Amino acid sequence: MTRPEQRGGPLRLAGPVEAPPPHEAAPRASQADRVYEQLRAQLLRGELPVGRRLVEQALAAEFATSRTPVREALRRLEGDGHIERDPSGGLRPAVPSVRSMHELYDVRLALEELVVRRAATSGDRGALEALRHEWVALQAARRAPSGEVDGPEFVHADEGFHETVARASGNDVAVRLLCDLNDRIRILRIHDFTLDARIGATIEEHLEILDTVLAGDADAAAAFMRAHVQRSALVVRERVGQALARMFEGPG
Repeated sequence: MTRPEQRGGPLRLAGPVEAPPPHEAAPRASQADRVYEQLRAQLLRGELPVGRRLVEQALAAEFATSRTPVREALRRLEGDGHIERDPSGGLRPAVPSVRSMHELYDVRLALEELVVRRAATSGDRGALEALRHEWVALQAARRAPSGEVDGPEFVHADEGFHETVARASGNDVAVRLLCDLNDRIRILRIHDFTLDARIGATIEEHLEILDTVLAGDADAAAAFMRAHVQRSALVVRERVGQALARMFEGPG
């Protein structure tokens, strides 16, 4: 799946990279990854109360590791927007803004309808056909016995789908606005893919949209896109609401 930093082409290293010492850096990295993944899962499920301060020493004891991997995990979570600093400098779970969520999805809906209509009437057919081929392959891979898809990782693939449709429409301003919008709502949209069923439904909805776009039916494409975005917004609102309820309730 394509990550945001890879959208412009193959990922390239900035310069020569020295191999880490065999018994030092690799275990530390794996510990940081483990803490990051487990903390992120707790945050997405709303299991950490809003008022809980995330203290390195306490987390290190909880995850049976040293403070260094915990510090790295917290740095990544802060960069992702999952946690934020309070006025005293402490780190706490970030609280999603419900009002901003509604406003951002309203803007997203208008943009998505605009670009899908244009893609259906005068879009880059080669790019759209290639995109359909990618999602048919993803659907087949997911249906394979070992075809599990990680929800947070799927967000990047989903963003890539919508941004490719926008680029195929030829409206460069809409592409820039949609990319900026995706950056703003990414932390919310992760909640849309916490269940495997939503990933499967999203793949099918993407293919429905592409079929109507390639058929040149702008009205049908816009209708499918509207239903797709609205369905995503409803799921996100429900899951965010559940997570917020758990966060404010705290431990029972």
